[in-house]
Amino acid sequence: MSLNTKFRHLPYVSAVALSLTSFAIPVFAGDPQNTPDGVNIGYDIVSDGAERIRYAGQLRTLSQQVAAAACSLTSDIDVEFAHATLAQATAEFDKIIVALRVGDETLGIMAPETNRRTLHDLDEVEAEWLSIHTAIDNVLADGHDVESAHIIDDHNLRLLDLTTQLASDITGQYAHPYEISAADALLIEFAGRQRMLTQKMAKDACEIWTDYHADTATVHLRETMVIFENSLLALRDGMPSVGIRPAPNDTIRADLDSLIARWNIISVNAQTLVDGGELNAAQKTEVFHDLEIELIELDHLLDDYSAHAERAHDS
Repeated sequence: MSLNTKFRHLPYVSAVALSLTSFAIPVFAGDPQNTPDGVNIGYDIVSDGAERIRYAGQLRTLSQQVAAAACSLTSDIDVEFAHATLAQATAEFDKIIVALRVGDETLGIMAPETNRRTLHDLDEVEAEWLSIHTAIDNVLADGHDVESAHIIDDHNLRLLDLTTQLASDITGQYAHPYEISAADALLIEFAGRQRMLTQKMAKDACEIWTDYHADTATVHLRETMVIFENSLLALRDGMPSVGIRPAPNDTIRADLDSLIARWNIISVNAQTLVDGGELNAAQKTEVFHDLEIELIELDHLLDDYSAHAERAHDS
């Protein structure tokens, strides 16, 4: 099955990753209803657009990271690390959702949001986030509160859908073709989506070994593994059929070589789960840890893609 066909069957994959035109035309362009009230379209909007796009995309990742960490914590997998990850991811989500609404200069978001569509998206994300916040606090207070972990798990895909919609709308609103090319924007979106997929796989793997929604999780893990691997290879080697160019420089190629090498190790344990096998405690810890490392390395890749795009635009 082709990478493009895979995308069409997964609702949690952003449509932005499949459409170059999503980046080329801001949502509010020529549409007064979507134009922020009292704001002139100009440098002030452009100056923090990249930060808004990146942090909106980060919410997608955090929606899965809190579920993965809560599941790992309550199933006694690397308890100290899982607790720290859950606490940090929760604090980041709390900070970003406020920053995207009212601004936060420490994050480079310089002004409140005024676009009605984006504010509606933020309302929906915040309502869903608040619906699980008490459960997260409960798990942080009691690492064996499995019932609260299940509440987080039951809401995670809805939260992912809402954060994906928010990220898509913010990208359409703030991406400008004179800042970054459509091709570079697509590469950045692919790399950013990979971050979320690491945490979705960690969550799906934990659902399997705790036997909670295990059948659905097995299907999702199998599909996500294919997408993740094919996307890494496409980013390194190119995939012209969906507009993906090969790695544009040696630094990015080295990043991708490292990510692929680690993925080849992770996928062995993940495939065991997909095939109905069992992992011991050490192997479960490897899955959780290695996907967290993969997430960190994808942050570096995203930085390197952004730096390349900026240099290419300025040259």
